[in-house]
Amino acid sequence: MKKSIYIFSDTIIKRKSNTLFIEKVKNKGYDDEELQLIKEEYLIGKEEIIPTGDKKYIPVESIGSIYAIGSIRFNSRFLYFLSHNNIPLHIINYKGNYSGSFLPSGKYISGSILLKQTEIFKDYDRRLKIAKAMIDATIGNQLMNMRYHANRGVAIEDYIEAVEEYRNELNICSTIEEVRGIEGVAKKSYFETWKYILKYPTGFYKRLKNPPPDMINSLISYGNAILYGLSLDSIYNTRLYPEIGFVHEPGDGKLSLSYDIADIFKPLLTDRIIFKMINKNILSEKDFFIKNGMCIIKKEGKRKFTQEFENKIYSKLKLSGKTKRYSYKRLVLEECYKLVALINEPDNVNYTAYISKW
Repeated sequence: MKKSIYIFSDTIIKRKSNTLFIEKVKNKGYDDEELQLIKEEYLIGKEEIIPTGDKKYIPVESIGSIYAIGSIRFNSRFLYFLSHNNIPLHIINYKGNYSGSFLPSGKYISGSILLKQTEIFKDYDRRLKIAKAMIDATIGNQLMNMRYHANRGVAIEDYIEAVEEYRNELNICSTIEEVRGIEGVAKKSYFETWKYILKYPTGFYKRLKNPPPDMINSLISYGNAILYGLSLDSIYNTRLYPEIGFVHEPGDGKLSLSYDIADIFKPLLTDRIIFKMINKNILSEKDFFIKNGMCIIKKEGKRKFTQEFENKIYSKLKLSGKTKRYSYKRLVLEECYKLVALINEPDNVNYTAYISKW
């Protein structure tokens, strides 16, 4: 099985025959906090860690995608190597924000899917149905998190009732703008429950992105950045076009479909990992620092979160009506396959997005 490579350092990546050669470089010009954040360490796939100072050769056949979390150095030949081997590269800056991706062209481009995906986008009624299904799943997965903690004694029943009412209002929405409005108010109520779900005071009271002022907002941004990359990998491997979404509007530099797919799984991946790592004291204030009003995750904190993310996406689930067990990574891919089937079958109007049962 192909794995993702996560690189947490100032790094040189080179091509050596049919392998990638990774080597650290000495950091100069950083202040103490930044230097602590980008110390030389590499996390490979699910478990393997490259010790500081080591060089590593990685067979290209084992690489699904690369996440550059920090600063890496490469040349155009390296990008050609990625393109030739169909390996996406995702960039997350040292602040923990998603910066962009390099997606190889060629093999996975499909003009017919592009045309069909565009036709559905332009068919407002069909697009509205898809958008409703996606937001219904997003809110449904948020509710599963809320009910899980309510069943364990967290007093958030009023919030659950409010979010359920918002979800029901999706049925009467006649525009995508109204659907996005329902998503927004439901998400606000959902985030308000976090002060009860999280067992330790964190300073988190609502979602703030630019900049994230506290460690929970910082973790949400970082976890979602990795999830955007995972969604983009699945979109790329199913020949869908990430620029054409159904909930989010397209625009210059926007990968709307990757945001649509990621939103469905944020409650199940990013949010659940945060609950676990904070409530079990795996992450604490010592894993963060504040600079110019922005809360930044230190390198070790990013490493721990990324390791947990990898563990989570490869954990297997038993789905009702299925004999095969599915990983979360596979579920993201299956979501893309459902959209491909929808695009290829004009009469198919029965799209439902994934909603967790627990």
